[in-house]
Amino acid sequence: MIILAHDGSIYGDWVARYALQFAANEADRKLLVLHVLDGKINPDIVKAKLNLLENNSQEAGVECLPRLLPLGNTVHRSLRQAIPHDSESLLVCGTRMKPKKRSFLSGSVAEKLLRTHQCPVLALRVVQPGLLGNPHDLLLPLAGHLSGFSRVWPIFRRLANHLYTVHLFRALTLNPVLQTHLTPTRKQALRKIGDAHLVQICSELKELLPERSFRLDQSVTITSEWPHEVLTLSSRLKVQMMLLGVSERSLAHRIFHGAGIDKVLRETPCDVGIYRCP
Repeated sequence: MIILAHDGSIYGDWVARYALQFAANEADRKLLVLHVLDGKINPDIVKAKLNLLENNSQEAGVECLPRLLPLGNTVHRSLRQAIPHDSESLLVCGTRMKPKKRSFLSGSVAEKLLRTHQCPVLALRVVQPGLLGNPHDLLLPLAGHLSGFSRVWPIFRRLANHLYTVHLFRALTLNPVLQTHLTPTRKQALRKIGDAHLVQICSELKELLPERSFRLDQSVTITSEWPHEVLTLSSRLKVQMMLLGVSERSLAHRIFHGAGIDKVLRETPCDVGIYRCP
């Protein structure tokens, strides 16, 4: 089942298009829509939006289950209490910069939902609403996580049917001082590590999707500024979406990786999905 946290805004409508696309490919074809009545948007407007989403869901053969939730202590807690514990479900929410704030994630409802352990979570930054939640070209920057491709699989499998091209990207990050003194031998050794990781990912992907229809390419770089590399590559390749994974550490500390994610969210030329899978 797909679970959508809808804030009642037009931005929430854009995020809903992704949720509806996902739900149309689920086995149960169900979309649970949660909205907290926090008083920021007129309830009549919210109900009209949910009615339209129900109509669109019916046309797509999806059962839409809207729920209007009373505001508890916080919006996040109200949502969390309504989210079922189901590792096979996916929670979809939006993330966007608030007025007078510089951060997309820090302190937001989306960041708190990304800490949720009930199910995998995808927080979306939509900059191309015309895609209607149906991107065809995907950039997948990967870290050297021990769990390999299984970490992103709950998200990727819901996008896979509509993809034309997937760009696997491994950025081996060094601090600027080390990069300046990097010898050719050490650089070659690091590239081999990155190449081996992507070969492993491709092997896992082939097992999971033996008859994939999309084209797969891969690249490795050594950098002290991975956000810059990701933004440059996404612009050069003209991808329609990228996926970035977060860990509990990056969400909690926001010193290195977390701050980089905010930079990508601010400057991205394409839709971005921030995911965390328990």
